[in-house]
Amino acid sequence: MSLPSMINAPHPHLPRIERWHTAEEINAFGKDRGPAFYEACHLYAQTLWQIGFPAKCILLLNRALACPLTQDEPILQRWPLPYQAMAWLLLNRPNDQFIGNPRRHWQHLATRMVEPNKALRTWRAWACWYLAKETLPESEYPSDMKQIRDEGIVEPTHEDITTHLAQFSPADDLFQWQQALQWSREQLGRSRALPPLVRIRRIDAFELPVIQRLAHEIWHRCYPGIISVKQIEYMLSIWYQPGAMAREMEVRDTWFALIEAETLGPVGYLSFERYPDDVAFINKLYIHPDMQGRGVGAAALDWIAQRALEMCCPRLRLRVNRANALAIRAYQRAGFVFMEDVCSDIGSGFVMDDYLMEKKLTV
Repeated sequence: MSLPSMINAPHPHLPRIERWHTAEEINAFGKDRGPAFYEACHLYAQTLWQIGFPAKCILLLNRALACPLTQDEPILQRWPLPYQAMAWLLLNRPNDQFIGNPRRHWQHLATRMVEPNKALRTWRAWACWYLAKETLPESEYPSDMKQIRDEGIVEPTHEDITTHLAQFSPADDLFQWQQALQWSREQLGRSRALPPLVRIRRIDAFELPVIQRLAHEIWHRCYPGIISVKQIEYMLSIWYQPGAMAREMEVRDTWFALIEAETLGPVGYLSFERYPDDVAFINKLYIHPDMQGRGVGAAALDWIAQRALEMCCPRLRLRVNRANALAIRAYQRAGFVFMEDVCSDIGSGFVMDDYLMEKKLTV
């Protein structure tokens, strides 16, 4: 039987091989997850990479991460925990070779993990998921939103993963993961920006044109791919006319506020109102995409929560487009849970296909 042909040059973060390695060599270890198994996974992963199976290469590196090796294990000095290998593979994925959806793969792996070493393996899977989240475009490699919705899964933050890797790892997971993450960001020309100083202030009707301007800029940056350009233009035209927003202020006592960053001025806006059942309903919360992921949205939600409690409203509610994974993730991390699916006709042949979410506030 002839051996498969080499397609890819050797993976630089996996051991060089002098022959093709096989699944039979891995299976021969049975339940043994010691250093020899760890090395065999790396050797077979290199084989799979070189013969053009990057998705299967990922699966073998997952199996290597199932090994609870301690930091003083000599094999880890030769072949560190494969976070860097994963990151390199994600950034150098060949367009014509199947890689699947690594982001969804690691989401499923982390949320369906079983013993042995369940906690360690779960957080290693989430660490790999985070590498995929930071590396791969979400439009091409989305999360499994159905699982998130049905099972109430909250995707972890960088801080969550940092805490749990430090807690459960018997090796140097945290260092290796952070190094891989930093390398990935450098390759993509990104840096982790510090949280800006922001202030949030309620505005009067004369400043509503600022919200109108921000809305047009933010929506045209953030919503293509979620809703059509025609629907974007329609919704902006009916909801963001200063006169229409002023009527909301007058008739429904709706609060409008600007989110301003130090030295930058307005970078977002929000509106909310009190419902008769002591619920504060958030109608609008939008942050300029250049400022997203820096804690601005979380600060805005905290500000709304404080105002809601001052109004004796112990619950916050909002609607979010079912395809807006970034916003859903942020709301879940802030403590919102799914209530129901809501689809509303808004005229001119357009609908709002949303999740209704709620957060209970504590004094």
